[in-house]
Amino acid sequence: MIRLTSIVTGELTPTQRAVAVTLWLPYDERVRQRLATVVTDGPQRGSAVALMLDAPRGSVLRDGTVLGGPDGALAIVRAAPQPVARVTAPDALTLLRAVYHLANRHVPAQLALDAVLIERDPVLERMLGALGAQVTHLEAPFNPEPGAYGGGHRHASDHGDNAGDDPGATIGEQLSIAAHRAREGTS
Repeated sequence: MIRLTSIVTGELTPTQRAVAVTLWLPYDERVRQRLATVVTDGPQRGSAVALMLDAPRGSVLRDGTVLGGPDGALAIVRAAPQPVARVTAPDALTLLRAVYHLANRHVPAQLALDAVLIERDPVLERMLGALGAQVTHLEAPFNPEPGAYGGGHRHASDHGDNAGDDPGATIGEQLSIAAHRAREGTS
């Protein structure tokens, strides 16, 4: 059994990356502190995995998070494709209204400039349709915004002058950085 108990920070060496297992987990499994699963691909396919993290409540294992075990075991978390609803709208205001109503209900959402992904929910989908949005079903990795107070909110000053150019930053983080720069008169 592979035991994983901590989040590993920093870059992995090529050797570490070669021995790390990959855990494909849907969103609902990436928000849990305790989890039993199996490796689904690679040379350790079928190996049992016990995840027992000592992390703050509400922590989310983001796509690419590296986990470590007391014996040196390593695992890279990947967001598994799962059933999601893609919300689009005929104009920006309608999409903004849809996002407002989802946020008001604290619905985890993955934001893009022209669409929002949410977990499928027939009640929410009917509400969004009544607002004028279109909802399509698909299978895709789901990486919702981490939330402003959940440790995922970053500022440009936290990451140097190029933070807004960080491809790993969420759209919410990029918008926040741009707003801070605009207020400070920097670009």
